[in-house]
Amino acid sequence: MKIAYGMMLSSKPEQSQNLIDLLNVNGNELFILVDLKSQPLFELLYNKYHQDEHIHFIEDRFDVGWGDITTSKATVSLMKHTLNYDYDYFTMVSESCLPLYPDEEIKLFLEQNKGKEFIDVRFDWTKRSRLHLLHEKPYTKKQRKHRNILAFRDVVIDTLFPYLVKRNPQFKSFKVPTTLLWFTISKELASYLVHTIEKDNLWEKYKNTLIADEHIFAEVIYHSPFYQKLFRPGKRGGALLYCDWYVINAPKSLTMKDYQRIYSHKVPVFYARKFDITTNKDVVERIYRNRKDSNFRSPYTK
Repeated sequence: MKIAYGMMLSSKPEQSQNLIDLLNVNGNELFILVDLKSQPLFELLYNKYHQDEHIHFIEDRFDVGWGDITTSKATVSLMKHTLNYDYDYFTMVSESCLPLYPDEEIKLFLEQNKGKEFIDVRFDWTKRSRLHLLHEKPYTKKQRKHRNILAFRDVVIDTLFPYLVKRNPQFKSFKVPTTLLWFTISKELASYLVHTIEKDNLWEKYKNTLIADEHIFAEVIYHSPFYQKLFRPGKRGGALLYCDWYVINAPKSLTMKDYQRIYSHKVPVFYARKFDITTNKDVVERIYRNRKDSNFRSPYTK
């Protein structure tokens, strides 16, 4: 079992380096794409790691903007660069993510569930305004910056005044599949996503939508044979990721108070986000120790 990690990094130099060191074990392949705005971080990481045969830096970098289609393009670029390498599963992470268990435990779980896709594709009517409401021109940086107010406004309009939501002709239905950017998928699915998105030119279809990365991959998977292979431990949680969305400024920055909840989750989780070593160093260092301890076992492996 071999994992290729797609790492989208933009900040936190110490955390980024620690994550690279944690993941660069047992023949894993690491593909690093540093945000174009973060040149000092790129130079730091490149100078330190570029001679490592298992660490690969993506040259076609992007100025990634929240809610912008550049996030999806950066993800596809990472997946595309992995396809010439030998691996079984592709996992997306950022510097705010952490693996919760030793590498051997993660791979044992994937081996025991080989053939499944660990990405949480579901339907959410509250998200359809992202695709339909302002489709005649791109969302501005100001609109994306005030995303929570914008999302609340869109849901109110969609709920109380649906006649104001002009259907985007690029989409046949108001039924909106959605997912999160952080997932673990097979090499076969990674290849399918890259080729389908490029073949069907989905960049044109999604160029004037909000948070395209939460929808473009979900749409392709929903209309593919891979949809039947999704890992479904419950209503949610198929991405093997712990993330607390039940706060106003979601996702929550995890602290030591969340530690027990992370490790006693009802469905299998092997990664979590988001973490910040500058404000919650104790929980980050505790998880670092867990990852490095080969005797730290997962309750999700048999």
